[in-house]
Amino acid sequence: MAAEPRIRRIGVDELEIVRELALIIWPKCYRNIIGPDRVDAMLAVLYATEALETEMRGGHVFWVARVGDLDVGYASAWLDGERLWLKKLYVRDDFRGHGLGKALIDTALGHFPARELALNVNKDNAPAIAYYLRSGFTQEAETPV
Repeated sequence: MAAEPRIRRIGVDELEIVRELALIIWPKCYRNIIGPDRVDAMLAVLYATEALETEMRGGHVFWVARVGDLDVGYASAWLDGERLWLKKLYVRDDFRGHGLGKALIDTALGHFPARELALNVNKDNAPAIAYYLRSGFTQEAETPV
């Protein structure tokens, strides 16, 4: 990775960046976990611009990671009491392993006055679970959704 990565908070007028990144990242992350048909259906619902706008109006903050002139990852988080919920954390696989996920997490932690950081992960998403465990997270519960 030649260029220095930049993390920036985005506004509602830039949520299309998140949607476009999800269209690139999600199929590779989830096709073997939930199947291609469910990936497409979930993308259509969860990453519709209106759905992202609703999250933002509800207090979610979104950040985009950029390397050079390319957006390569995103995160969103919101504060619930003293617990910061990391809702989305995704980096294109060709940019993983360069500290972008950690930078996005650190940005969210720096933005909110939280005592705890929490997230939900699909129980079959072994690469994500391994990443979170390496990053110091512990499993609190397994909840069917």
